[in-house]
Amino acid sequence: MNESFRGLIIKKEDGSEKVNYNNDDFPSYIHAGWVEPYCSWINIPHYHEDLEFITVTRGEMGYNINGEKIILHQGDTLMVNSQQIHFSFTTVNERCNYNLAILHPSLLCSSFVVQKERIEPITKNPNLPYLHFKSQHHLAEKLFVQSQNLLDAMDNEFNITFEFFRLFKILMYYCRDNDLFAAPTTYVSNDTNFKNMLKFIHTRYPEQITLDDIARAGNVSKTYCNMLFKKYTGSSPMDNLNRYRTERVAYYLTSTDLRMSEIAEKTGFSGASYMSETFKKFYGVAPRNYVLPKQ
Repeated sequence: MNESFRGLIIKKEDGSEKVNYNNDDFPSYIHAGWVEPYCSWINIPHYHEDLEFITVTRGEMGYNINGEKIILHQGDTLMVNSQQIHFSFTTVNERCNYNLAILHPSLLCSSFVVQKERIEPITKNPNLPYLHFKSQHHLAEKLFVQSQNLLDAMDNEFNITFEFFRLFKILMYYCRDNDLFAAPTTYVSNDTNFKNMLKFIHTRYPEQITLDDIARAGNVSKTYCNMLFKKYTGSSPMDNLNRYRTERVAYYLTSTDLRMSEIAEKTGFSGASYMSETFKKFYGVAPRNYVLPKQ
């Protein structure tokens, strides 16, 4: 794991998230974390091939998945499926604690038959963007235990794989028993245009870009561009651009000795004053006073 990137969203060339795995040679990120207002690791829309599991151990938080908001309470477990556009957000002015496991489906693919007949009917099911098990659900306690088991196994790759199989078995039987492998028509798959615009923001943010530029990257009109960002993130394209720029500001503030003017130039702001004003909007403090919260 690269500790410098803890809590930050790092992008691949295709715009998807480069997950900060615990071991660079083994695709899993397991972590007991927390979230509260002004954290640098919230409100940044992203997607990845990995499955994301989050179990709330204390408090309340939210997830936005493909534009749908889900509120998680203590004891809830959420599975975000592969390639879904998502981000976490706070719902109250208090810290929320959670167990997080981001695991690549390849860990389960011991054979072609297993991959095609057991794994991909879930991970490549466009009708299954997520599964939300509320604390009252009969499987909630099992899923809570599995989140703890994964935490306990985080330093042993064999045990992680074993616990991931146990976790996926619970989901697989749940999907089978509830006929979730059928093909409902209510869900529309992720919009490629939006992903292209998201990639443009996350790779070109240091430049002076406009709404026209973002819309052009998705080959859509400015009106449709605004509509897609509103659908998937709840805010405007330019707001998303500035939010991502300030996230990069937070990175430079906590990992370099650059001057404010240098950080502003590296993150696409026209000057240190405007950078400070925008940063305070998202993080509640001026850049000079920002310190990465301790867990």
